[in-house]
Amino acid sequence: MANIDIDYNVLFIIAGWVEAVAYGFLFCIFCVTLYFTFGGARRSHDSHSKILLGISTAMFLIATVHACLSCYRLVAAYVFNGTNPRGGPAGYLGNLGHWDAILTETLYSTQEILGGAAAIYRCWVLWNKQFKIVALPILLLIVTIVFGYWTDALFTRPGTLEGNIHDLVQLKIWIRTFYAVAVVQNILTTGLMIYVIYRNYRNTVGANVRSFGGIRMTWLMRTMVEAAALQLLVEFLLLILFSVGTNVQYIFLDSVVPVIGITFNAMTISYRMRLLTERSGDTMRTFKAAQQSDIEEGERTQTTRVGVEVDVIELSGTSSVYRAGKGKDNSFGEV
Repeated sequence: MANIDIDYNVLFIIAGWVEAVAYGFLFCIFCVTLYFTFGGARRSHDSHSKILLGISTAMFLIATVHACLSCYRLVAAYVFNGTNPRGGPAGYLGNLGHWDAILTETLYSTQEILGGAAAIYRCWVLWNKQFKIVALPILLLIVTIVFGYWTDALFTRPGTLEGNIHDLVQLKIWIRTFYAVAVVQNILTTGLMIYVIYRNYRNTVGANVRSFGGIRMTWLMRTMVEAAALQLLVEFLLLILFSVGTNVQYIFLDSVVPVIGITFNAMTISYRMRLLTERSGDTMRTFKAAQQSDIEEGERTQTTRVGVEVDVIELSGTSSVYRAGKGKDNSFGEV
């Protein structure tokens, strides 16, 4: 074991507080998502939007149950097991064989798997539903499912405690593999989504098109990196801390569940808020241009910013086909 350890009685309280803060952010973000879905100007009722809303709701419910279970475990440990001769509160929370501990870990695995599946779905949509593109992420997802749930099953073995996980070689290997695959899958799916937007950006340089659904492509790429960075950072820290062998990892472990939900919703919220800003700017520019002009009608010079919505971006083949119009936006707006 590493020397960078914290007293378990203090550690579990800090971990519960960090998860509560992260869940509070998720609650606010989920409410904003519901507003944009049902109460905003851009209401979406297509099947794609319903799928994303279903995933977002499932993530929120899992995070809610996980947070409630964490509160229950803290109360059970520090109130009802405060004088427990088997280590006190830390002894209760450190016993991974309790039903509440197993359920907590199962919810964590389920949220990781759901987050990975949602990222693959978004990637699949952006790549024009080409399964060969997401074949490797799907294989990694299957590995995550197997290692995640089998690890939860190993927790049911007698004598499995927080303090001796690193002495259980098989369990240690399975946990480390689960963390590593989650990090690799996150990097891969995010990279694929960024690349497909960058590819279309490069393919349209000559046509002076810089818009993806009415939004600048460079802004989209930056937003996707920023949204995925939080989850990737937490998962990478978990992998490093677990490999080092310090119990500090438990401070971040429970917060992963709400962080995955935050990451999923952040992309959509950022896009829609930016879209509203861009459209307001376009409306103002159009209004000012109409006031100033008494100019003869004719061809207008094409600028580097497309002021219309891009309805369809076909990602198959060597080049992208853009169709501009006033209809419904089926691009990244719902991804």
